[in-house]
Amino acid sequence: MTLMYLLSYITIGLVIGWLSRVITRDRGVTMLPSLAFGVLGALAGTFIVQAVGLAGTAFYAVVGAVGVLFTVNVFRQDDPIFVETEKA
Repeated sequence: MTLMYLLSYITIGLVIGWLSRVITRDRGVTMLPSLAFGVLGALAGTFIVQAVGLAGTAFYAVVGAVGVLFTVNVFRQDDPIFVETEKA
């Protein structure tokens, strides 16, 4: 893997992390952990797919970043993120 591909997967993780923070606002993790988990998920998805020998590493970088961020945001909060609840 060349440096340019590595930087592109890091960029994918940063964009997904930023979008995750924008979508979840104050209910998810803060900005820096969101970016870090996005990059971690993108690189993990990429390396797993390359180790197996499949094509489409950029797609799996997105899937890995979204999967890791979804897991972190769901288990981070006491209240569900995507369900509105009424408080009396």
